[in-house]
Amino acid sequence: MKARPSIARILCTVLLAIFAVAALAMGVTVTGLNTEVQRVRSLTPTPLPQYGSVFKVTPDPSAPTAEPVMRTGATGEAVTRLQNRLKELGYYTGTVDGQFGQGTKMAVTQFQQRNGLQSDGVVGPDTNVVLYSSDAKPAVTDAPTAVPTPTPDTSSTAAVQQRLKDLGYYTGTVDGISGPNTKAAVTLFQKQHGLKDDGICGPATSSLLFSDQAHTVQVTPTPDPSLIPGLMASGYPILVNGDNYIPDQYQTVCLITLKQYCDSSVVTIKGSDIQGEKMAVDALMDMLRAAQAEGLGKWQVNAGYRSVQYQKELFDNKVYALRQEGYSGSQARAKVRQTVADPGASEHHTGLAFDLAVTGAPSFATTKQSAWLSQHCWEYGFIIRYPADKTSITKFSYEPWHIRYVGTAHSLIMRDENLCLEEYIAKYAK
Repeated sequence: MKARPSIARILCTVLLAIFAVAALAMGVTVTGLNTEVQRVRSLTPTPLPQYGSVFKVTPDPSAPTAEPVMRTGATGEAVTRLQNRLKELGYYTGTVDGQFGQGTKMAVTQFQQRNGLQSDGVVGPDTNVVLYSSDAKPAVTDAPTAVPTPTPDTSSTAAVQQRLKDLGYYTGTVDGISGPNTKAAVTLFQKQHGLKDDGICGPATSSLLFSDQAHTVQVTPTPDPSLIPGLMASGYPILVNGDNYIPDQYQTVCLITLKQYCDSSVVTIKGSDIQGEKMAVDALMDMLRAAQAEGLGKWQVNAGYRSVQYQKELFDNKVYALRQEGYSGSQARAKVRQTVADPGASEHHTGLAFDLAVTGAPSFATTKQSAWLSQHCWEYGFIIRYPADKTSITKFSYEPWHIRYVGTAHSLIMRDENLCLEEYIAKYAK
């Protein structure tokens, strides 16, 4: 007869069965929950950064904002921010206008020098990092610092005039009026900087004019006297007047016939045999082309080189005409000498003097061409030989049409110091 299981064993068996059923039920539930979680995740994925760690998703607000490389000519908000920062550090004192001009470049360069950076005036990554950092060194305030020039308004005629005046090209009044003097100064600046010399301050001219590359006016140095006609051994222009006759040994260098050489669309040559020294004629044509570009054409050359014999015939004919009017011989000669030099005492013997006129105008002195000539002939190496305020010195009546080529090395000084040729030689050719 088999033994009956004990009550304890039966209870143990029942409990194990209950635990087994509970575990099975719990497993089913967990599996179901996991399945649901995976389903929800597939519908709404957890956002993750595109690169790197999740710790880099939020940028550091204290880090400087990346700025583009900036240099002269840049504009916009980045330049405004740059100017404000430079002003805060004491480097920039100009107008915060968002234009990266010479004032801004100067301030950037000073900042770079002060902070041990490459001082090129360009705001690149290295400059930008230091500039916006707490380590940026402010401008030195206890030592003289060049004040940055505010970014100039290159569209302003007054600004252009002032810049040209600072560089020595413009000697007129800074009045903001774009007249012949301003255009001539721009033209001279363009010539000396290898630009198209049209007298217009366009983008290329303006950019160079307000840049560090713009140099002061350069006066042509006195050339070798043996190569240039009309110069004394000292290198100064030869003086020919009633007290200084042309030397017997004087020789012209390269006489050319103007009728054959000059552009008839620029100037009319009155006589077929008028001649002049080539160097002076070339300068004359440059000058008349510049005048024509400003709308002042109709130029005419009435006289050029004269031999001593030709001058004698001209002088004698004038004297004879006055004698016919009742003047005595001495009276006639004295009157003629006011406008016609004695043979040997005429500037025309040099081949460097020309008498100009305007076709169709009864009086040259009242023409726009005469006014232009008196203002600009100096820039091309010519002088008004017999000015109205120097008649007591030249012993000649005012002749606005009579010009003499001496070269810019001399003409510009004579203009600036208001000297006639007699005064200039007396002052400098010692």
